[in-house]
Amino acid sequence: MTAVLRPKTLRFRLMFSFLLLLVIPLAATALYGHVFARDILSMHAVDKSMSEVHLQAETIADSLRQAQGDGLYLTSLRSLGMLQQQQDSDQIAVWRTEVAQDFMILLSARPMYRALRYLDVDGMEVVAVESDGRTVTRRSNLTTRASAEYFQQVIGLPEQGVYVSSFGVDSENGTSAAPLIFYAMHGGNGGIIVIDIHAGWLLRNLPADLGEDIWALVDQDQRSLVYPEHFRPEQDRDDLAPMLNGETGSFETNHSVYVYDTVFPSSSRPDQFWAIYRETPKSILFAGLNTFYAAAGGFALVGVTLAVVLAFMVSRRLTKPIARLQEMTASFGQTGTAPESAVQLTDDEIGSLTKTFCEMAHELERKRKQEHRLIERLIRAQEEERKLIAYDLHDGLIQQLVGTRFYLSNCRDQCPIGEENTRSGIQRGCDALTSAIVEGRRIIEGLRPATLDDLGVTAAIEELTQSIAQAAGWELDLKIEALPKEPDTSTAVTLFRITQEALNNARRHAQAKHVHLHFHNGTGISIRIVDDGIGFRQTAVASEGRGLGMKTMQERAALLGGNCTITSTPGEGTQVDIWVPNGGMPNVTLFADMPEDVDRVMA
Repeated sequence: MTAVLRPKTLRFRLMFSFLLLLVIPLAATALYGHVFARDILSMHAVDKSMSEVHLQAETIADSLRQAQGDGLYLTSLRSLGMLQQQQDSDQIAVWRTEVAQDFMILLSARPMYRALRYLDVDGMEVVAVESDGRTVTRRSNLTTRASAEYFQQVIGLPEQGVYVSSFGVDSENGTSAAPLIFYAMHGGNGGIIVIDIHAGWLLRNLPADLGEDIWALVDQDQRSLVYPEHFRPEQDRDDLAPMLNGETGSFETNHSVYVYDTVFPSSSRPDQFWAIYRETPKSILFAGLNTFYAAAGGFALVGVTLAVVLAFMVSRRLTKPIARLQEMTASFGQTGTAPESAVQLTDDEIGSLTKTFCEMAHELERKRKQEHRLIERLIRAQEEERKLIAYDLHDGLIQQLVGTRFYLSNCRDQCPIGEENTRSGIQRGCDALTSAIVEGRRIIEGLRPATLDDLGVTAAIEELTQSIAQAAGWELDLKIEALPKEPDTSTAVTLFRITQEALNNARRHAQAKHVHLHFHNGTGISIRIVDDGIGFRQTAVASEGRGLGMKTMQERAALLGGNCTITSTPGEGTQVDIWVPNGGMPNVTLFADMPEDVDRVMA
């Protein structure tokens, strides 16, 4: 998965292109939907809230019209007309009782009224009945209401005029803790009918649970008529001002949406109006819009997820042949074994490329096998030539040296005793011939060690290392791991010759005291040779045209697809690392890279 997400991979680019082609129209559609849905849904939410406010305004107007109808009914009562005509105190008392009875009957049928009263032209209560919500009683202690605002206002109105008070005003001190509205009108013969209305009844159709909404009823002077307990309109007078225009509308603040409507409580006073409004937090009013966004976001997320999955599957299908070709290439580069020809290939450029690669790999494998056979023939020819040279030296030169030493020994023995100088000279000649014979036999052994043919490469390298170490006087650290099977001739000979060259170089030039050789068997055969000699500068050796032995060692390893690395620092010794595949064919060998003596031997 990490490789897929790398920006430089073809699969990532395909996925990115696919998603880009999908996301651009999706983003454009989402942007258009956002603008369109926001306007439509916002307008719908405000219209719905405005309808609810308008419905409450109609309910208040109907309630006031009902109060007006009840007032007109009371003014048309026969008992009230008879009371207004009486002059005798006894008759007045009788008809006052009748009026009270009629008032009580109406009051018992109107639980929204707290009291019904009839005042004379001087503001004195003539009849007063009250209700506590359970029982209706006639009040006997009648008082004057001449100073009450509603009395003074109604007196100044025409005959059909109606006065509707502001919230909480009573007849004695102008204020009341009870939420009341006083509805007053002329009652005929100069009298006044007063209906005390429970203000809460006007908003009786509000939801039982207002939640975070605020409903309020205010007059044009910003005096509140009805409001929730936690609401204080005097703290929000700046928000109330736009609603006191006698019209219907809505507006928004930073956190809320106000929707309002206007109620005219009295047709005789067009300058008096109430504003009923609803304040709703935007988070509540536009909850539908938020729900729409959440749903749209969910659908968009699902769409993007499906798009990613689809892009992943499509890109995987498109790049699978390329990935397979990449695996085949990597495997061929690591193992050198040509991949099997693909049975199912796509009929496109990738299938054609895969087929071409398989054909090329098989052709290259065939050439490498042929090259490996040539290398084996080359090494075998070299070794045969070394054998011939060794046989010639052994049967020819060495035998002649031995014979010469035999003749000199006889000559020394036949010399007179007095000729000590002659005898001494002959003896030195015999000693020199003995050294030459030993050196010749060592050269013969180096040309083709019998141990390499008889006991294998590990025993040959061990014997070679111990022999050179003994001759050079080294302190030797030798670690040789056994091989599961003996490598082929070319590998064994190459390892032996490179090791022989490295040890001889150390003997001639390193001036070392300690030498470490580690023969390791792993993915291939590796040999590490380390000495504590004087070391050298590799750049200096190359610039001086020396180092033919090192170059030969590296070329020998390269012939088998291996490598030979030589690192050295003056004063810190030298390290030689050799690695060749164990019995495998060369990985990086071309016929053109063979050394010059190949042509000579093969010829």
